[in-house]
Amino acid sequence: MTVTATTEEPGSHRRRQSPIYADRYDTTAALRAREKEAITELGLDNLRRLARHDPTARGWRQVRRLVRPLDDAAAALRVPVTSHRRRATLDATAVVLLHCAQTGRVFWSWTEQQWAGLIGADSREFRAAVPGWADDAVRPYLAAHAFLLGGFTAFYRLGSFSRLTLAWNIFGRERVIMTAKSNWSLSTHSPVCRL
Repeated sequence: MTVTATTEEPGSHRRRQSPIYADRYDTTAALRAREKEAITELGLDNLRRLARHDPTARGWRQVRRLVRPLDDAAAALRVPVTSHRRRATLDATAVVLLHCAQTGRVFWSWTEQQWAGLIGADSREFRAAVPGWADDAVRPYLAAHAFLLGGFTAFYRLGSFSRLTLAWNIFGRERVIMTAKSNWSLSTHSPVCRL
């Protein structure tokens, strides 16, 4: 199974495929009791993977089925790696793990409403839904996780949000531009493209 998002265009149906193949993972919807305990035991320093975290802590083995797809989704993004972006992606993973513990459900099974509630319709709603240490830089990475791991396509629920940047991060800038040109039936030789 591939997690996909479908976009409708007049007269055609196109599928946008995620680079994350759900059949490579254990997608059991319910959070196991030992996973919830491990998330609690690991604590914030470990979940956020701060400099002082313990990568050998026992809890990491218990939550491996959750962390691996989250890390794979972060690695699939087409963004230059900087310390700021790395911190934001790790914090996005920590936010998702904490939300799994709160809801008792794994992100694979979250509804669009649940993802939208976590990401928020704006920065204010986002900050109200997540721990105080999760800054605004985390929000776009949560949106990417929502698309890649949850098939989230209700981006209209996110209010003012840079959908173009998100598309570039997920699909790559060149692919987005080429798809737009193809959809507009433009080539690089078109007068519109030379403007």
